[in-house]
Amino acid sequence: MKRKIGIYLAAGLAVVSGYVATTATAAPTDSTAQAAAPVALAEAAADKATAAGLDALAKGPDEQFTRRQTYQGGIPGKKDLFYVSYDRTYKGLPVVGGDAVVTTDASGNVLNTVAANRGGFSVDTKATLSAKQAEGVAKGQLAKVDKVVDNKLSVLAGGHGTLVYETVVAGRKADNTPSRLHVFVDARTGKVVETYDDARAGTGQSEWNGPNPLAIDTSNNQTVDSTRPGLSCVDYSGKQPFTKSNNSFGNGQATSKETGCVDILWSTQHQWDMLKNWLGRNGIDGNGRGVQVQVGLNQVNAYWTGDHIEIGHNNANQWIASMDVAGHEHGHAIDQYTPGGAGREAGLGEATGDIFGALTEAYTNEPSPYDTPDYTVGEKVNLVGRGPIRNMQNPSQVNGDPNCWSSSIPNTEVHKAAGPLNHWFYLLAEGSAQSPTCNNSTVTGIGIKDAGRVFYNGMLQKTSGMTHFRYRVATLTAAKTLDPTCKFFEATKAAWNAISLPAQSGEPTCTSQDNQFSVTINPSSGSVDAGGSATATVSTATTSGSAQNVTFSATGQPTGSTVTFSPASVNSGASSTFKVQTAANTSPGTYPITIKGTGTATNHTVVFNLTVKGGQPGENDFSLALSPTTGSTKAGSAVSTTVGTTTTSGDAQKVSFQADGLPTGVTATFTPASVTSGENSTLALQTSASTPKGTYTITVTGSGANIKHAATFTLTVEDGGGGEPGCGGLEAWSSSKAYVPDDLVSHNGRKYKSTWYSAGAEPGAPGSWAVWQDQGAC
Repeated sequence: MKRKIGIYLAAGLAVVSGYVATTATAAPTDSTAQAAAPVALAEAAADKATAAGLDALAKGPDEQFTRRQTYQGGIPGKKDLFYVSYDRTYKGLPVVGGDAVVTTDASGNVLNTVAANRGGFSVDTKATLSAKQAEGVAKGQLAKVDKVVDNKLSVLAGGHGTLVYETVVAGRKADNTPSRLHVFVDARTGKVVETYDDARAGTGQSEWNGPNPLAIDTSNNQTVDSTRPGLSCVDYSGKQPFTKSNNSFGNGQATSKETGCVDILWSTQHQWDMLKNWLGRNGIDGNGRGVQVQVGLNQVNAYWTGDHIEIGHNNANQWIASMDVAGHEHGHAIDQYTPGGAGREAGLGEATGDIFGALTEAYTNEPSPYDTPDYTVGEKVNLVGRGPIRNMQNPSQVNGDPNCWSSSIPNTEVHKAAGPLNHWFYLLAEGSAQSPTCNNSTVTGIGIKDAGRVFYNGMLQKTSGMTHFRYRVATLTAAKTLDPTCKFFEATKAAWNAISLPAQSGEPTCTSQDNQFSVTINPSSGSVDAGGSATATVSTATTSGSAQNVTFSATGQPTGSTVTFSPASVNSGASSTFKVQTAANTSPGTYPITIKGTGTATNHTVVFNLTVKGGQPGENDFSLALSPTTGSTKAGSAVSTTVGTTTTSGDAQKVSFQADGLPTGVTATFTPASVTSGENSTLALQTSASTPKGTYTITVTGSGANIKHAATFTLTVEDGGGGEPGCGGLEAWSSSKAYVPDDLVSHNGRKYKSTWYSAGAEPGAPGSWAVWQDQGAC
């Protein structure tokens, strides 16, 4: 039985309305079927995009994408966006770090693609280590193991890929802190290749809630919320919920674990509603479920363990089950239950928790003297007797946490490293009127609700290996999609610049009435005998603005073959027939053919994997892969990648290399020019000052005795800058680079020393005196 009950915590409190949850079950109707249509359209469009290898979704012939989960974002009631997440497999094995996300609108138009890795793996999938042996290695990484959660043979992305066992063990570390550790054990050598922990330590805000009585939802006179599946609060000692025959819980004292569970239910129920009404999310896990919270951990801390939340106490032995402790820890859970999983780069996870705590406070809007909406963390709970533990408005005011991004942040303690992202969120929400910026700029905020939407829709584009740099691109993409006026976009960009996190290669731009299109191909692969041909339909769609002319081209086809498009160009919304005609002497092998659709201001690519049959099973064969598969450089500079080969059957053979699809002014050099399969070569791509800015797909082909294989490399060329040369042996100042204290640069014939974090602050310019110190003429 579901009840709305009164809970007494403290006397003399002002009145605030409680939330009443209702549930109803109805028979399916035409309207409910129609409501499901946008999800079906989104998933169908995303499936086509992954099959076609659209843009970031490029994949090798032994790789497939499997749809994992679809998340809804956008602006509830106004603009629905869908984020369809995928896992990658290689020869049937899951690829750790091969995940991807496709963004669509409610009409099934593909708006964006992101992938953690562009594929191109070459891995022997036969393990020499048993699963039991790998499990033993993994158990040795914890002081106490409660259980083995999972153990599966996988491919770990990076380079050509590594065959590993991913074993998940739950238990305790040597310091008795909880752990849910992912251990990657090399399936051939037994060595631990990599580990990461789902468990996250947190801190809190808001000591008690009010006013009295609080209205919370319980079930069967227990601290369990049946209207929100999975949400319950239990005693840490016995793992059982509290039960009261009168359905009235708590005594108003924070030293009571029962009162702690009252606080948990109150705050989590408001956070649940905030997720639904502000962000369009269904529950903590995005699939209509919550997590268990255990109150009574005998530590001055709180944790998300990767499975549940554990709440400890402050130095006064009061249980810190407050609104933003709960909001913060549930923020870790939300981070884990969004595409890409929890962020591992220092600062991302803790800032995410702080952001969701601040959003929950703002939504609940408790009156004074309770935890009114703010951007401090832990000021009410007073965890260790020194007041707040973080300040999002001005991180440096607490413990000297960094306000600004620098290259040292990823190596900083995780809570301290939350400073820059917390500061970014505050600036995006509230602006710079009451908060310092790192580049002396002015930022106009968009309000916390819309800032939360930008951040959350950015989260829904996460992939594994997320970084601050990727968050900049993801949130700019989200802002552009959410708001066609570009107001959100400009504020988001200004806030990133204001914390000195520089612009990234490939990040979007925003103009009103932006015309965009998408490309798909069906089928995305074909197999022919030498001399035969394969065809596919290349379809386009207008995803925003007006239709535009799209012209098709192809690279990566076998030598001597021809590719035609009929017609050669279309208006977006129309289709063309792609045909590849091989020659009688075309060597057997696999050829990823990259098809580019070039519009008026942007382009998109899809991949058609062509297999030319020939030869007998057991003949000499090899595979080819690139690492990395992408690179960016300024015009006039160079990038390189390793071309790896592996003997896959028979004897090793000589493999010679060539590169096709080179843009103007780019030369390709292989060192060495040929190898024996099993060996590597280095490909250097040297651009020139005249190389046009843009993104190019370069096909690298390895030719053996009677077979060929190819892989693609995505080269991004940025503006050369055309800036002044350096003087006095110092690098010239660049408006696109982020600087930290003590950096030395030259500008306009003078030397300057950086005294603060900055990006875009010109040395010698009015207003830059606080950032740059003039060191005299060069």
